[in-house]
Amino acid sequence: MMYETPQLETERLILKRGTYDDFVKVYEYDFTKLRNINGEFEFVKYDPERLKGWEIPDPETYDWLLYLKETMEPIGNVVANREQKDIKAIELAFNTHPNYWRKGYTSEAIIEIMRFLFKQGYENILCGYDEGNIKSKSIGEKLGFLPYEVEENAWTKNGVSITRYTSILSKERFNELYKTNSK
Repeated sequence: MMYETPQLETERLILKRGTYDDFVKVYEYDFTKLRNINGEFEFVKYDPERLKGWEIPDPETYDWLLYLKETMEPIGNVVANREQKDIKAIELAFNTHPNYWRKGYTSEAIIEIMRFLFKQGYENILCGYDEGNIKSKSIGEKLGFLPYEVEENAWTKNGVSITRYTSILSKERFNELYKTNSK
């Protein structure tokens, strides 16, 4: 399937494909160091060279940068990919620049993106997080995602096995929670 990332809009945000320079602003820090996985939490600058090509659309991924409407400052990124056709699902992954944490921007963007994805025919949205990543876990819970799968020993970090959790939100539950019609 070929995806085309459309521009979406919320009360405070514009969600659209981004430029290389905008990815560099969003990914100022290495998010793998900010997730608190295995107790690691530190602000380490990300090498912008590793972002080259991110602005080129992946034909199997929806990929939005989040921009503040008032300033068009890029503040985060949400990706939808890794379809699971057997349950008509697609998985979300997201990062938000630390300067914009705890302001509700990520949740606002994800709700609008889910509205779009359900209109595309998906019946379920998946959202995963790794052990220790409390921020991602709490965003999923806040949005109404429910536990779905647990993969113990999914990967290893510094010799410690890390468990990966996947949660799910059905179209029906989304419509109940957000009083919307995305049939």
